[in-house]
Amino acid sequence: MRNIFKYIPMVTLGQILGTAVFFPLLCFLIAIFYYSNKYNDDAEQYYEDYMNNSYDIEVAMPEEKSKCYLKNQDEDVKTVETFRTRMVNNYFANPSGWYIPFFSVEYKKYLSIMYFVDTSQMYWPYGRKVILTVNRDDMNNPEYGTKENPVPVLKDIGVDESIRDNDQDYDKAYMDSFYRENVIRYLKYKMPKSEFKRRFKNGE
Repeated sequence: MRNIFKYIPMVTLGQILGTAVFFPLLCFLIAIFYYSNKYNDDAEQYYEDYMNNSYDIEVAMPEEKSKCYLKNQDEDVKTVETFRTRMVNNYFANPSGWYIPFFSVEYKKYLSIMYFVDTSQMYWPYGRKVILTVNRDDMNNPEYGTKENPVPVLKDIGVDESIRDNDQDYDKAYMDSFYRENVIRYLKYKMPKSEFKRRFKNGE
């Protein structure tokens, strides 16, 4: 058995060891030392604080080709983002976020509708009247509402018609679940760790 390696070229042996041992070990170390501390993993403890400090506003969304949408002003505007969290079977598990950043003429601020949950049964709300749920601290903070840092919108409901299949906008249980999951994932993946600590943990 000891002599079996003499029949295997060293390059091949290195490839076998690399694939079977070193790469999985590298993935494990990356997951432990980098991804385990990258996001706000205790966000679920604080989502109610964020939600309870929020309120609804009504806006008329611009038409799809309007220059009010940042993506129509600048092709480099981020409208999709992937968050690398951990290695699973040598592959990254990648939650994603989808963004619709736009200028609200009613509030003279830039807002960004954000989805961190499944959007397959939704229609983008271009040209529709919608109820948007925003956080009071975000709306009152002058550092929010700019092109660079729009106010996050984590729940949207059509006024005249649902923007989701099967009138789900008006299904309270569904929308409560949608909003809760969207807020948790926003706090976990998107909100900077320094801001998360300042807003939710410094008073502990």
